[in-house]
This record gives sequence, structure tokens and C-alpha cells, in this order.
Amino acid sequence: GRFLRPFLTSSDRQTSRLGQTKMADLIEKLTEWFMDDDTGVEQFVEEFAKAHKDVFDLNAEEHKHEYHTVYTDFQNKFEAKLEGFLSANGYTSEQLLDACKAQINNDIVGIDIVGVILATLEFDVFLQMMSDAKQRWG
Repeated sequence: GRFLRPFLTSSDRQTSRLGQTKMADLIEKLTEWFMDDDTGVEQFVEEFAKAHKDVFDLNAEEHKHEYHTVYTDFQNKFEAKLEGFLSANGYTSEQLLDACKAQINNDIVGIDIVGVILATLEFDVFLQMMSDAKQRWG
């Protein structure tokens, strides 16, 4: 997706930098937002999986091209939710990238929310999510 691409390629653009405390605050808010039932992240993932589970044939040997189309749609919608969180809390995507890098470098303690979010966006994890949805909701 367009949001995480700069993070995954480790680009180091000049941004309005957050101090260590503000980066920790951002990661804490991100963790709360991601884990909170009321923000709809889990509900979004569940609804998406329910809506698209029938595209997937888990017994097929090869992945259909359509899997990647659905996966890209998931990434874009997930990133839009993430951008909504940032906007609502007065942060930029660049500031989030800085905070993510700080957490990955162990400069910020707590749950590895960055790892959780990145894992959510990995294709293999996405396929497992769709497999679980297909088994759970037939």
C-alpha cells in the first residue's frame, strides 16, 4: 500500500520530528486504537474477511490472481483507517513512520504494535485470515 511503502523501504525524508515522549505517546495511542473493540479495526478485518472469503479456494495448489486484487483492496482500506486515526489525533504519516522506526529500534517499550500491524498486512497472514473466515463462516 501507499502508506507503508516508505516505511518498508526505509526512506529517510526530512519530516517534522516528534520528540521521544511524543513518539511514545503516538505508539501508545496507536496500540489503544488498534486493540480497542470500539474503534472498529477488528470489526473491519472481520467484515472484510466475511465479504471476500468466497473468492478463496484454499484447496487449490496455486493462488489465483484475484487473491492479490482482494489483498490490495484490504491493504488500501486498512491504510485508510490508519490514516483516519492519524488525522483524528493530529499526527502525520511521517511522524508515525518515525515512531514505528523508534519502536523497532527498541527506543519505545510496550507491545510491538508495529510488528502486529505489519503482520496484519503481510500476504501470508492475509491468506490465513481468509482461510479462518472461510472455516468460521463457511
